[in-house]
Amino acid sequence: MDFLAIPPAKEVRGEVVAPPSKSATNRALVLAALSETPVELVRPLVSQDILALRRCLVAMGASIEEFAGGLRVRGPLRGPARGEAVLDAGESGTAARLLVALAAVTPGRFLVTGSARLRERPMRELVEALSPADVRIESREAPGFLPLAVEGRSAQGGCLRVDASRSSQFLSALLLAGTATSGGWDVEVAGKIASAPYVRLTIEALRAFGHRVDEGPRFRVARGDRGVERYEISCDYSSAIPLFAAAGAAGGSVTVLGLSWPAADADAGALSVLEAMGLSVAASAGRISAGRSGSLRAARVRASDFPDAVPALAALAGLAEGESRFEGIAHLRWKESDRIDALARLLTEAGGRARAEEDVLVVCGPISASNGPARRLPTFNDHRIAMAAALLSLAVPGLLIENPGCVAKSYPEFFQDLERIVRR
Repeated sequence: MDFLAIPPAKEVRGEVVAPPSKSATNRALVLAALSETPVELVRPLVSQDILALRRCLVAMGASIEEFAGGLRVRGPLRGPARGEAVLDAGESGTAARLLVALAAVTPGRFLVTGSARLRERPMRELVEALSPADVRIESREAPGFLPLAVEGRSAQGGCLRVDASRSSQFLSALLLAGTATSGGWDVEVAGKIASAPYVRLTIEALRAFGHRVDEGPRFRVARGDRGVERYEISCDYSSAIPLFAAAGAAGGSVTVLGLSWPAADADAGALSVLEAMGLSVAASAGRISAGRSGSLRAARVRASDFPDAVPALAALAGLAEGESRFEGIAHLRWKESDRIDALARLLTEAGGRARAEEDVLVVCGPISASNGPARRLPTFNDHRIAMAAALLSLAVPGLLIENPGCVAKSYPEFFQDLERIVRR
């Protein structure tokens, strides 16, 4: 097992260009592969999750070529002439859910699978939602989980109903796949949508690619009459939040370039939480700065809409005086790790106090330094947990971060970018 030691910092100071958005790149890749004409994707993210989706789309018949500014993608998608195409999504929950829905509307036989952890993440709601489309989906192991054998067909229009309370990705997958049907889909949502802002990202991508989306009591998606030749990927708030939080952990200030403002991005909502915890934030189009001059403050936050920001915020809570509560986060149990339990364990191993409840994480700070042996911080092979561990290391001496390479899932250059702004 590899470990990384990050010596504490006096402060952070400097500028970082935000990496491209993983969520936006995933959606753009799928929509480009479903387009009738080639599409150039400008500045897409290159990470383990994106490479997994690229490989699967190629296995479904898409052509994906690199050029100096990004990727040139063309369809159509299709199944193999005989047998089944294996679509291995690796660790990517987003890719797996998008691929199940895509396979359902693509003639051919497909086996959607992934890593051991991905095979533990829920798929049942998506499988049940696709049943009215007359698609044959068979669980090869546990019902409602990967691997799933999908016998796809050219789908007609129709009405579907999905429970998106555990993941908005179920709804996003149906909306994207609906553009491949002859008549479009009406999708009714049962209950509350987890991480609802990510559905907004999906809708914006669909409209940018020329498709029609109506919102109301139910969603209506239909293939548009026009396509696009070029689509530029936006920068990623999910990856930027730990950089802003570094200013909270170490003091100083950091500026992240390339982010849109105002922003509908889910994790943009975490900026107000950073302010509540004692950071000053100055935002304008393409340039957002965060800094801390005083003490960190505990916070009570309903974080349902920005789940990817919770690990970084929880790390700051571990460095603040008092009790912080992150509520409404039950869906974090179905991420790359059970993030509620994982964060409680991470903070405890760092020398702090935290407890996991059903849909709440309680953090009591501040973490105290130790004169004993180095404390090993588990990351559970979860990129967001590793970034949270890095934030703790900026303020607490004697910490070792387990398996730091797992950040390659979404932000391969994270530790290099962090080190660039650290001052010791």
